[in-house]
Amino acid sequence: MLTLSLEKPGEPVQKLQLSLTKGARFTVKVHWECGHEHVHDVDVHALEARNAGSGAKVDRLESILSTYNTKLMNPKAGVLPTNPDGSFATPEGALVHSPDIREQGKSESIIIDGTRLPEGVNEIPIFVTIHSQGEVETFDEIEQAGISISDDSGQELGAYQLSDEFKEFNVVQFGSAILGENGWEYAPVGRGFVGTFNDVLGQFS
Repeated sequence: MLTLSLEKPGEPVQKLQLSLTKGARFTVKVHWECGHEHVHDVDVHALEARNAGSGAKVDRLESILSTYNTKLMNPKAGVLPTNPDGSFATPEGALVHSPDIREQGKSESIIIDGTRLPEGVNEIPIFVTIHSQGEVETFDEIEQAGISISDDSGQELGAYQLSDEFKEFNVVQFGSAILGENGWEYAPVGRGFVGTFNDVLGQFS
């Protein structure tokens, strides 16, 4: 089973498919806003997975796009290098993460480029988490937190208001991009968890 260090140094439904063009690029964005002084860190993650009919699976750490998996944030075990601007990507450049933002009122995003995915990768599960040290925090503690996905034309394909729809959870599987017979499709999942990103990751490795 693949696991990641979940520490960051230096800090205290029903299935719907929307057809996209094959090799489409699309953007996943997460944003949050708090009306009080408590500091939250919301992160978005994605996996380059293979699904042969028994569920999506990841078999290498390089296929996990997560701030926990960068050499900068996790010097002892991270495998993904961080660019000078703070962004990072999977080796082939199919999944690119904006710099890790730890300030409310900002947003993080992932760009998915279907033309760059390794051969055999046919599903991209997408997750959003609250990073916390010690006591578990949930989306209920954030006044506004949301996640959305849009295609290359800017059309929004799906969105959740996490503070309302998933307030009792601290991890949500947003959905998956799936390579079907007609090209890439987005399938919403909307499944909440209480635990860590590794608890979820264990179901995919």
